[in-house]
Amino acid sequence: MGVTKIKNQIVNFKYCAIALVLLALNSSVLFAQTTVKIGVALPLFTESDDNTKKQLGGEILDGIKFALTEYSKNSAVKITLEVMDTRRDPVAASDIIKSFGEDEGIIGVIGPVFSSELSESAINGPQFRIPIISPTATGDELASAHNYVYQLNPSYEVRGKLMADYLIKINGLKNFAIIYEETYGENFKKHFENEVKTMGGKVLLAESYPKDPKDINEQIGKIVKYVRENDMFINAANLNLTQKQKLENAGVRWSLIDSSISLNMDVSIYYMLGANAKKIVDTMNIKPYKLKPETVKFVQGVIDAIYIPIANPSEISVIVPQLFSDGLSMYIAGTGDWNNEKTLQDNGVYLKNLVFESEYFPNEDNPDFTDLKEKLKKTKFKLSKNFLFGYDAANLIFKLIRDGNKTREDLNTALKNLVSYDAIKSKISLDYHGVNSELNILRYDEGIKLVETYKITK
Repeated sequence: MGVTKIKNQIVNFKYCAIALVLLALNSSVLFAQTTVKIGVALPLFTESDDNTKKQLGGEILDGIKFALTEYSKNSAVKITLEVMDTRRDPVAASDIIKSFGEDEGIIGVIGPVFSSELSESAINGPQFRIPIISPTATGDELASAHNYVYQLNPSYEVRGKLMADYLIKINGLKNFAIIYEETYGENFKKHFENEVKTMGGKVLLAESYPKDPKDINEQIGKIVKYVRENDMFINAANLNLTQKQKLENAGVRWSLIDSSISLNMDVSIYYMLGANAKKIVDTMNIKPYKLKPETVKFVQGVIDAIYIPIANPSEISVIVPQLFSDGLSMYIAGTGDWNNEKTLQDNGVYLKNLVFESEYFPNEDNPDFTDLKEKLKKTKFKLSKNFLFGYDAANLIFKLIRDGNKTREDLNTALKNLVSYDAIKSKISLDYHGVNSELNILRYDEGIKLVETYKITK
């Protein structure tokens, strides 16, 4: 082989080697620099001097930013944020979402946060085939009426239906009264009432009260009137030993019989023996009676629970003591606004059996939550409810992107099929028309405690 030919082969070999190195470098750079953008539409009020206006959007944005910082430490796909200020203006919010939709580099949107903003903006989801993920909007027929729109916070419909479902299916309750705030509370009441009827239960009466009530004597008076007209009672102090033993043999707790005797108190036969109480006491030769007008100490049983969707935790201090004084606090079911430990503690002496739903109840034993709190100590960020709304929403989106959903269509499909995602504040399932269908069921017993996480289905 000639010297010239050998030199040419060496040169060609060098070029090939250089080409391979460049190809490898280009591939590595391409892989490392794969970038997607997420639009963020929040009420930041950047041009306002009023810090109270800035708080909600600012805290949610902090949660999103911290989630991005954590995600970026170890991810092949780079995510950037395009942050815009909605100023809580529905028209501005819609224009912002439209601009995000026109930017093909943006594959999804976190926000808006208010139902009024989302209502105006939702049409942009299917129009641009871009997923819109609201961390907080609770309005009805937003996600359910628009493809590509998702509500991580359960809607009024989900909340009302879920509580009815839980009380009937899990607790075996059937007959309900409702006391509700006449505007905001109506959103929950109508769905609770419809679901109770669908499931074969009964709403015996529903009474509204005005915003910021001073008392609810009129509403409670109507419930007491219903009890007096429809419930039947016995007083164990008036029974002979054989009759008392028959009650105990029928499953009535001796402690309840003993309390009725020691307190000389009338107790509903339905509270003691359930729906078939009248037939049962007839076989025992016990004659129940309606309450006398002067009777004020009694335990009613014709109403299984009172559902109370309040508008503000301050209403608890008006409602609960009055229910207690009228013997109606045996079972209260509430909405997320009951999730206020200080107010419940102040009224704890009046609460006999309270359960309520809430989208917010971080598990203190969750290692992810413990880890988050430790990491935040080393940053400027402060843990708050709004921070977690942003953090959980961003973490969910970033996880789906890490799993390979890097286009609008892929991200939308992943969101549509999401079930029981473990966020910090609660679980998230979006298979109910794009609306989160999981809520924490909480009870108050010398502190707020988790009963379970409950989910409704279509």
